[in-house]
Amino acid sequence: MTRKKAPKKKTEVVFDNKKRVEFLSGFRKRKNERRSRAKAELERNLKNERKRIRQEVKDGFNHLKKSFEPLRELTEEDKSEDEQQEETYEDDEVQVKIVELTTNDLAAKRNMLGANTAEESEPEEQADQSEEDDADRANMIPGMDFDPNARKRKSKPVDEEEPKAKKANNSTQPEIKSKKDLDRLMKTKTLKKMHQSKLFKQKERLDKKNNQKKAKRDRNNTIKSVPKHQRKQLKYGKANQTKYRKGRMVNKKELRRKRNAN
Repeated sequence: MTRKKAPKKKTEVVFDNKKRVEFLSGFRKRKNERRSRAKAELERNLKNERKRIRQEVKDGFNHLKKSFEPLRELTEEDKSEDEQQEETYEDDEVQVKIVELTTNDLAAKRNMLGANTAEESEPEEQADQSEEDDADRANMIPGMDFDPNARKRKSKPVDEEEPKAKKANNSTQPEIKSKKDLDRLMKTKTLKKMHQSKLFKQKERLDKKNNQKKAKRDRNNTIKSVPKHQRKQLKYGKANQTKYRKGRMVNKKELRRKRNAN
């Protein structure tokens, strides 16, 4: 025998008419609420981002200030400590001593040469230069002043000067002579970082969108957007009535004609 299917439980949905009307008529209201909440959150995040960037720039300048502070002069005690830098570790059975030595210290103890500081001698440089000149002369045409290597020689210094100039521009930093210059530099740094921030880019996009909408509205509300037969009315106001009703709309010219005909 086949089993009988159990009857499904029916669910009854009961609507509250007031809440239903409120929900169906409140889409625009809820949308505006979401917009206002998002705007407030964005403003709050921007405020925190400004504080963070300013603090970051301030800490960076404090670190820069510390790094450029003049070093303290070494005293005799410091020199003696540097000469005999050693660490001792004591144990129950063994005592270990660790001493830091440089190549110059080892060389002084063993009567050896120190670190390799040899420089190229001038005769070797002159020999290399003479070999290059001989190689260039081989390409010259005898009996003529034309030298094919002259252009290459002229072009090389120009190419070499360009990267040097770029490096000089990058290395040149604004001179800080007073607190005013320091504040100006800090301000420019903070503004640059703010423009690179994601939140500020998001705000710029929103402002751009709003400005485009406003420009579109202004463009559509001009006289040119109105049909031609209504432009004069907008420009000069309503004109005086030229027709009046006498059974039907009649012009003054037509009335004059009728009178003359009679």
